[in-house]
Amino acid sequence: HPPSIAYSAMHGVGNQWATKLFSTCGLRPFKSVPAQKRPDPAFPTVPFPNPEERGALALSQSFSELEGCDIIVANDPDADRLACAERSREDGSWTTFTGDQIGTMLGHWLYTQVGKPSSDEKKIAMVASTVSSSMLSVIAKREGFFFEDTLTGFKWIGSKAVDLNSSGYRTLFGYEEAIGFAFPDIVPDKDGITSLGILSELAYHVYHEGKTLKEHMQGLYKKYGEFVSNNSYYFCHDPKVALKIFDDFKRDGYPSLVAGYEIESIRYLGEPGYDSLAADKKPTLATSKSSPMLTLRFKNGCVVQLRASGTEPKFKYYIEMRGEPGVSRDEVEKELMKMSRLVLEEICQPENNGLVVP
Repeated sequence: HPPSIAYSAMHGVGNQWATKLFSTCGLRPFKSVPAQKRPDPAFPTVPFPNPEERGALALSQSFSELEGCDIIVANDPDADRLACAERSREDGSWTTFTGDQIGTMLGHWLYTQVGKPSSDEKKIAMVASTVSSSMLSVIAKREGFFFEDTLTGFKWIGSKAVDLNSSGYRTLFGYEEAIGFAFPDIVPDKDGITSLGILSELAYHVYHEGKTLKEHMQGLYKKYGEFVSNNSYYFCHDPKVALKIFDDFKRDGYPSLVAGYEIESIRYLGEPGYDSLAADKKPTLATSKSSPMLTLRFKNGCVVQLRASGTEPKFKYYIEMRGEPGVSRDEVEKELMKMSRLVLEEICQPENNGLVVP
């Protein structure tokens, strides 16, 4: 049976465009969450009008359970981001997909449906922010298309897509983990409506094969390996602390070990910038004296990225562990959490630097 889809405009402008999209693409009409269908600047039914936030999809889930919907797709109020959740037909449980999971599914789908069969001489390319999952880059390496990471934000993702297109590539897709997805063949900026159409098309295809989106995602993990993330932050009210952490880390030169784990490569986007993989040791991404970022890639497949927030009193970390195909998610997650604790303690020294766990 094809999936029944519920849609939320999150009190924004998306409903009329989502309706037109489904009609134009020949998709079965979705069921719109009535209380969130029309624009309302008071956003009365959500704690915060971002579908990524905890609790933002609660009303959509209740509506879906009453209406028998399998999938929720939700835009934010200006319809440039997209969230997705799926209800099990077996036990009614919900799976809310992360931005990285949606991005991986969209990127893989576009490559298999558009990029791989294309007779265009241009080489296929995709981009993602550097704090997003590395899974799409692994897929790119395995399947033979070009991938490049950028700084966080769609001014960087979009600009890189434009640069690649002018250099002879065809950039099909770009994304960041904060549920923003771009299709530079159309517009090199995040676009929640196009994302909605492509993800819905994928869902129809997957259900036609007798699977769910959750099972489809698990199939990608089985083929390319499990990718498990531990992304969070410390409260940090002194902006100088972040600079101190990075200065302490490289005081005696960049190390080859952290907490007993061997480092494969280091990139520091501060001043002076550093990239151990570059011939001249200089990073290709822009550096910032006031907002540096440190990326450590370990030989066991773990990637650790640290930066201070530019808008909030937070010191953020993004840690991802990749498991080889065949290694269970539980095993990868167990190793990730152990390594996260040891590496964060050694580099950040939370107690000494006054970092507070939320």
